[in-house]
Amino acid sequence: MSTSAIRVTPQDYAPPAIINRLGSMAIIPGVVALVAIVVCAFIFPHGWTLFLRSWLYAFLFWLGMTLGCLVLLMLQYTSGGNWGRVGRRFWEAAASLIPMMFVCWLPIAFGMKELYPWASMGHEQAIKELGQKAVIYLTPFGFWLRGILYFIGWYALYWYLRRWSDREEAGLTTPAEFPRVQNISGAGIVFYAATITFGSIDWAMSLEPKWFSTVWGMIFMVGEVLTALCFTVWLLVKLAPMEPISKMFKIDFLHDFGKLTFAFVVLWAYVSFSQWLIIWSGNLLVEIRWYLVRLRGGWQYFGAALIFVHFLFPFFVMLSRSLKREGRRIIKIVYLLLLMRLIDLIWFTAPNFYPGDSLSHFGVQDAIMYVLAPIAIGGIWLWAFFTRLSKRSLMPVNDPHFIEMLEAKHG
Repeated sequence: MSTSAIRVTPQDYAPPAIINRLGSMAIIPGVVALVAIVVCAFIFPHGWTLFLRSWLYAFLFWLGMTLGCLVLLMLQYTSGGNWGRVGRRFWEAAASLIPMMFVCWLPIAFGMKELYPWASMGHEQAIKELGQKAVIYLTPFGFWLRGILYFIGWYALYWYLRRWSDREEAGLTTPAEFPRVQNISGAGIVFYAATITFGSIDWAMSLEPKWFSTVWGMIFMVGEVLTALCFTVWLLVKLAPMEPISKMFKIDFLHDFGKLTFAFVVLWAYVSFSQWLIIWSGNLLVEIRWYLVRLRGGWQYFGAALIFVHFLFPFFVMLSRSLKREGRRIIKIVYLLLLMRLIDLIWFTAPNFYPGDSLSHFGVQDAIMYVLAPIAIGGIWLWAFFTRLSKRSLMPVNDPHFIEMLEAKHG
């Protein structure tokens, strides 16, 4: 089929009605869970503390979904490739929810003294226990300032790329302008790497302020992109059989995302093992304490699940080429991986809150809050996502290389 014979417009890829239905299905459990967790925060003993503990890990999961999509969007602009054009509208809609995640961060910032030991220490005590350098960094003012700057920077990157996308869809861009978008995206990936490193230190590592890891930020980066890839695969499997995606979709696109998901499963295992190996070889009490808490009292089962279910099982199953090309099979793997991403974040955060090295301190009330929190944020997040996705065409039809995708589809 010749390029000149193909004429497409944004209206040809208008969102199907199922997108609005998916949003409506998500908002109901989200609102119910949000109301329930707020009520529980008032009626449970120490309910506000339980709320903040559960809210923290749920916030980290959905922030990872949001920022992982922003990273994939910047990566697509930097590297090009038809695989990324398929997911561009998905990632734009997800990245647009950065302001929502800022709102979700506010309870953590206001309640930092309930979560972080350093936030409730006096100056002299903090210097004695943590050292002068840690005291300079770990302050309530620094926590607020850095958090606000992170979100401003992330949203500025999204805003620039969205403005380019709107102009491209309106036919107002030229190929000569595209290198600037590539440069901004490349710099944006570097900015993301730096900010999420410090953000993960502020929001997760400082739960144990005497402990540190040199690959902590990388673990969060890889986990966030893996979460976004799983979400993208889920969307493709759901929408590919329907118009208008079915007009241009080919199984190779799903295969590409399956391979990327497989690669990030392996990369997550590599950086996680590297952290453990470095700390084990150093054998310093200040470093191994973090693992000692998580390898006893019931938390070791979470660690075992991460080894076998987050890595080994997906690794061997996803070696299959046919699985990565069959939606009904690969979607089961991404469901499992998304669940394990939640387990991973629980394993990172929860043991810091329960002294005595035992899961016996993790009661029914805690479990209720830990179940409700990701549903509360996730239901509203998905509703907002599908609402944004329904406002534009699902494909960047005015991208100079979009016609190549159609030709590849139709032969």
